[in-house]
Amino acid sequence: MKWDDLRFFLAIARAGSLTAAARRLRTSQATVSRRLASLEKELGVFLFERTRRGYEPTEAGREILDIAEHVEDEFGEIDRRLFAGDRALAGILRVTCTQQFADQHLCRLLSEFVEQHPDIHFRLYCTYELLSLARRETDVAVRLTREPPKSLIAQRIAKVAISVYGSPDYLRARPIRDWDWIGWRDLVYNQHFILDRFPNARIKHFADDVRAMQTMARHGLGIAALPCHLADTDPALRRIVPEPMLNLRPDLWVIYHPDSRLVTRVRLFVDFLVERLRAKRDLFEGSGAVARAADDVAYG
Repeated sequence: MKWDDLRFFLAIARAGSLTAAARRLRTSQATVSRRLASLEKELGVFLFERTRRGYEPTEAGREILDIAEHVEDEFGEIDRRLFAGDRALAGILRVTCTQQFADQHLCRLLSEFVEQHPDIHFRLYCTYELLSLARRETDVAVRLTREPPKSLIAQRIAKVAISVYGSPDYLRARPIRDWDWIGWRDLVYNQHFILDRFPNARIKHFADDVRAMQTMARHGLGIAALPCHLADTDPALRRIVPEPMLNLRPDLWVIYHPDSRLVTRVRLFVDFLVERLRAKRDLFEGSGAVARAADDVAYG
């Protein structure tokens, strides 16, 4: 049995499906399926049950899972020690955040950092999945969370405010009672940021991405509860609830593994990133200058 086979096995066990495992491994579903079939054939046992909930480890799979995680920890320790000994201001830096955060903030900062340090090569992973810092799936993570893991180093940037936005044309064209809402795929999000505060809200449309919600609102499909740092800077939208919602949203953090602090390029990049993002605290917390709706109408 090879470590690479166990890596595929672990990805399936953690993701619960071949498709999600393929995304984690950055390969195709067909490759994941083929590697699993090969491993099961080599061992002579089925490692997963295919259920309605996804791929669940069999009894044999659970036994191998314990062993595979231990092996992974050992390989991770070797990798982290070698990585921690790297003092060069050159090489690869793996960074993860969401797609909308990369579009709005991070890519501009990566470009600025590379201008200062041209021998750095970035690998940017835009995903909601929690990539492992301990296993060096990423070196630095920019994440929204209420409480970062205590085993990692986390530097708080700001609270991330939410408010309600719509396009000026949409707001002028109909009375408040006729405004439709655009909701997110997450029902908890809709409950917290829409229905708890606006119980008569009519959620007509849904999207599985915050950027898509923003674009839908921009094109007049309705109003949406959006992060202030995205929507306040959008000239096609107006904030229609003056006071942002702060307390329901996790904080924004820059997170990395303690061993990575010994790596020059990681340390410099983290310091650079934290400084630049904290300079935008007013934007994240929704307290910067805001253009109101064209007719100065306030909702709620």
